[in-house]
Amino acid sequence: MINNFIAIDFETANKYRSSACSMGLVIVNNGLITREWETLIKPQPFFFSHWSTAIHGITPDKVMDAPTFEEVWSRIDSWFVKCDAIVAHNAPFDMSVLHACLEKAQIASHLPESICTYRLARKKLPFLRNHKLNTVSEYFQIPLNHHDALSDARAAAKLMLRLSEI
Repeated sequence: MINNFIAIDFETANKYRSSACSMGLVIVNNGLITREWETLIKPQPFFFSHWSTAIHGITPDKVMDAPTFEEVWSRIDSWFVKCDAIVAHNAPFDMSVLHACLEKAQIASHLPESICTYRLARKKLPFLRNHKLNTVSEYFQIPLNHHDALSDARAAAKLMLRLSEI
């Protein structure tokens, strides 16, 4: 079981993976949640698709004065050096957002392996009707405010811990 990881979740402003507009992080050390952190991000490119806003409720006026991804990363990059893995529910999406944002900001980074709680849940809980974050969270009675980046990251962290016990 991986005991030291960062659970991550992004919300995006539009179809571009580099358009992160919100990020939630939950740090787990020795199997315990030790820190939670979230921020709004001024997305690049700076435009919002109506369908994105309908999903997460973040609008251009909420992120107009938010830090850029480059500014955000300069505050948190050292956290990733200390962890064994990055955990996300549907990790291919969140990791592609992270990589696209790093590339857009021209930041080289060595990230740890990623673990997808969606895939892990499919393997360990095949009897569930689906393996969406809200479904698996409900199964484990994990509170969730879906499409809030911090809430989604917190749920992914708790899912990782619970799924590791199975």
